[in-house]
Amino acid sequence: MIPTRRLVLLLTVPLVTAIGVYFLDGLIVLVLALDLVIAIVAAADLLLNLGVVVATREAGRVQSVGRPFEVTVELANPGRRALLVEVEDDAPGERDGLPVAVDLPSGRRAAVSYEARIDRRGEHHFGNVIVRWTSPLGLWQRQRHLEVDTSVRVYPDFGALRQYGLSAPAGSQRAPVRARRRPGGENEFERLRPYVAGDPYRHIDWKATARRRQFISREFGQESNQNVVFLLDAGRLMTGTSDGLTLFDRALNSALMMAHVALKHGDRVGMLVFDSEVRAWLPPASGSKSAHRLIRGTYDVFAREEEPDYALAFRYLGQRLRSRSLVVLLTTVVDEVNANMADAVVSGLARRHLPMVVWLRDQDVDHMLHAPAAAPVDHYGRGAAAELLTWREAALGKLRQRGALVLDADPEELTPGLLGRYLEVKARRLL
Repeated sequence: MIPTRRLVLLLTVPLVTAIGVYFLDGLIVLVLALDLVIAIVAAADLLLNLGVVVATREAGRVQSVGRPFEVTVELANPGRRALLVEVEDDAPGERDGLPVAVDLPSGRRAAVSYEARIDRRGEHHFGNVIVRWTSPLGLWQRQRHLEVDTSVRVYPDFGALRQYGLSAPAGSQRAPVRARRRPGGENEFERLRPYVAGDPYRHIDWKATARRRQFISREFGQESNQNVVFLLDAGRLMTGTSDGLTLFDRALNSALMMAHVALKHGDRVGMLVFDSEVRAWLPPASGSKSAHRLIRGTYDVFAREEEPDYALAFRYLGQRLRSRSLVVLLTTVVDEVNANMADAVVSGLARRHLPMVVWLRDQDVDHMLHAPAAAPVDHYGRGAAAELLTWREAALGKLRQRGALVLDADPEELTPGLLGRYLEVKARRLL
């Protein structure tokens, strides 16, 4: 039970009257009488503040990170007394539209809706629904915490996928690749079409030409049904942030977007997430359901304060991936030890697979190098940043010599860079 403002104001009446006792002794009787009346009235109002409220909650089971979604709380009043209920909800993340008051007649139901937004992936649980209603005289509020079991799964937000045309027909997805074809480089038949000047003579279909009495060419497309596997570092350095998102989230979002593109091209996509142990393994698979499989398999995986074990990831992948694949390693490296381990992994991958190494840049180091120096000591920091970047370029150059494709990417520009490299691999038939 919570006293209301009305009760507090009512209690000031005998308090003010009690000041006059110092001047008139006879007022003590009046003060005691007021105290007794107020106590009786407050006690009676407290006993009459009866009521029972039952709550249920409805929310979509799957949501996107950072996207507002609607939550509906339904209240039922099985008691005999009509209630004016103030509703609050212990929702994860941020909420808008609460608290709110709702009339709840006896034996009736009422629904309250509000918007919630969760800015972190994973499974999130709601707390209690909190309800308050006022006593008949308005001197007390009864508060109840109603336990309602509700949880939502928050997946990465893929509204940006439309920006890259992933909802377009498959034919338009291949347009950037067809524009970069090499003559005679493709080997999968796609369709027959009228001959166009410049088409190779060996692509003319003579049987179709005879039937239609005009030259008909066979059109070929890029080879599909190839493997694309992501090796995603979830170690200590990937816990760093970039514009509110961890480097791991940046890498995961970009990997999932590239996975959508690869699936549109008919390739099989898999993913291995690791730090000091293997956190998730999703074997390569094709088809539209594979995209949802990747999302469901990684939505609750986060970077941890663990050192990544590249050798473990390489051995685990080698035991499960036999056919030649495009293996994309997404990581960030700032020391010689991890750089040597990544180099050893790339050397091992290059014997059977096509490795692509993606190193996320440290924006603080870039800012330190390019920002104007405000004090003489800043020049030492700038020199250290320049030395670190020089070492980084040398390490990446060594990876290129190993036969790896290298992408040195700013976290905020990772997605377009990754998609461009994938389309380049398909256009040049490197896999």
